[in-house]
Amino acid sequence: MKYAITLSILVLLLMITSCKGTKKTIEASSNEVYSGAYEIKSLNGSKLARTLSFTIETSENKISGKTDCNNYFGTYTVSNTNEVKIKPLGATKMYCEENVMKAERKLLKAYSDSKTFSFDGTMLSLFNEGGTLLIRAYKISK
Repeated sequence: MKYAITLSILVLLLMITSCKGTKKTIEASSNEVYSGAYEIKSLNGSKLARTLSFTIETSENKISGKTDCNNYFGTYTVSNTNEVKIKPLGATKMYCEENVMKAERKLLKAYSDSKTFSFDGTMLSLFNEGGTLLIRAYKISK
């Protein structure tokens, strides 16, 4: 009888631990889907005339990219409800033409104003608190 109880407890513990391991694998796999390079197609509802891109590294919660003038980099957090918080981004400090600098400021502000996101496997969209589309980007590589 003691043997049956011990065996039952052991089997129950194995089932619990294996379920936890499976859940972690599923969460990691679904999180990894965001990793990759993206090309920004629109900013604040306007189609971009030039190509801007950024990269997301989900293993370290990092985001980085390049404008027509400077490189930028930083970290972010994501909650289960598609909420995103992009922490203040650092950037190199080269000065370029005013129209280029203005576009860069708009992009960095859009990142900081982002509160929610949607991702359909190829398109990542960032929205402000009111639900207005700020950045629409297409995934171009893993």
